This record gives sequence, structure tokens and C-alpha cells, in this order.
Amino acid sequence: MIKLVLSDMDNTLIPFGARHVSPRTLEAIHDVTNAGVHFGPATGRDYVELMRFFHMDESCFMTGIMSNGKRVRVDGRDVWTYSIPHEWLDRIAAALKPERGMFLICYPMDTNLFNPAYVVGASEEEMNEYERLVRFTGGRVVDVPGIDFIAAAIACNGDEERRAYCQRLIAEACPEVETVMTVPNWFDVLPLGINKASALDIILDAVGATRDETVVFGDSGNDVAILGEVHYSVAVANATDEVKRVSNFRCGASAGEGVADALFEIARAARAHEVPSFLKEE
Repeated sequence: MIKLVLSDMDNTLIPFGARHVSPRTLEAIHDVTNAGVHFGPATGRDYVELMRFFHMDESCFMTGIMSNGKRVRVDGRDVWTYSIPHEWLDRIAAALKPERGMFLICYPMDTNLFNPAYVVGASEEEMNEYERLVRFTGGRVVDVPGIDFIAAAIACNGDEERRAYCQRLIAEACPEVETVMTVPNWFDVLPLGINKASALDIILDAVGATRDETVVFGDSGNDVAILGEVHYSVAVANATDEVKRVSNFRCGASAGEGVADALFEIARAARAHEVPSFLKEE
């Protein structure tokens, strides 16, 4: 029986660029939790930022893996957090400083509903472009402020060759991190060894579930590691080829509310003590 469901957000639970999940998706989340199954996001987004995605309904994300594994919440409380060392961010910012169209974005550990982020070394025009694309409230700074940051990202305008060059710069400047492209021209900065997959054991222990009782939905690069950890790994129809290769099952596309369809079926199966139909082996 399924006890835990984790879903990526952007382009999985919610079409990229949408302001919030659909009313039907909200209904599906309530249905699955009312059936006794823990549900939560497994996302690069942080906790407070998720409020607007879920229509301010905190019951939808009381449990989850957030900020790409740097925050784990269970039943409304943090059970684990990790802040990115300030010295790493300084090195990344210094490496990007001479480059046009590349800059660092840092998200503070203590945040609020405005989703503030410090944008290091970008022009106003460059920052505004990504504010609209990724939906944060940016403030331009020259250097990384001396506060705790739970997440960071790199914006990189240009083609595939330019993005590869950006990743090489970061690898040389800060080998303690990896960069994963989650949306076009946008890399998440992930401390090596800390990601959605590394947080899985923490959340499983806290909710009393096993890997074989867990479903994970995903679509892109930062989902690959956690999808590889569970049997019930599900790629949405719009997922990358890499995600489809590592996933054992499929559901509909994000734009077609594919995860909502799957959640309704998980809820039905939980009440009937059955395996959801879309997770049965062919």
C-alpha cells in the first residue's frame, strides 16, 4: 500500500509559468491525504514560497522535501535543514562577475511570502527578465550578503555551448557543488551529496514509510536521483528523456493535470487496499 507521495512542482504538478496549482489538483491532494496517504512536494522551491502555489493552503505541503533536499518538513515542522556555506557562494559570484548574462541568485534561509532573493552582479534588465520567468522578488547587490542562504541558482543567457561554459566555470571555482538545469537557462546550485534523494531516508523515517511504499513524480534533471531510489518512480508525459529512462511508470502531462489524475487513483486504491492501476506491472 502507498503511504507517501512526493511530487516535483514546476512542469510536474504545475505547468511552468503558472501562478498556482489548479483547483482540481488541490482537490486531488486533499483526496489523497484524506485517504491516509502523506503527500508533499519534492522541489527546489522553499517552504514559504510554496504558499502561493497552493492557494495559501498549508495542508498541501505540511510534509515534503524542499529546496532540493536542504529542508525536510514532516507534519508541519522542520526535521532537517542545511544552509549553503557563505564562502562557496562568494567563490561562485567571483567566477561569474566578469561574464555578461551570467549571475548568481541567493535565497535566504529566513524568508517571507514575497520570496525575496539577492541577485549578485546583474543589471536591472537581466534581473527583471528572470523575476518574471522564475517568479521571485529580486534585490540587486554587489556582493553576497553575510546571512544564511538555503538555496542558490545561476542564470545564464545563451545557447548550449554558453551554458556548458558556465557549468565549467562553477565546477572550477567551487568543486563542492554541482549545477543542474531545471528550467531553460537556469541552474540550481546543489551541494554535492545533498539533493532530493539524500533527503529521502529522513522523510521516510519520519513518516514511517519504506521505499516500496513511496511514489515519486518528476520531469527534469533534479528529479533523476530521487526517482532512481524508488520502484514507483513516475515520469509525467512532458518529462525529459533522461527522466523517462530512469522512471518505471508514466502519467499524463503537467498541463493536462496528469499528477492530479494519478493522485485520485492513489486515493481510491488506498481506500480499497489495492495497488493503483497505473502502478501495476504490465
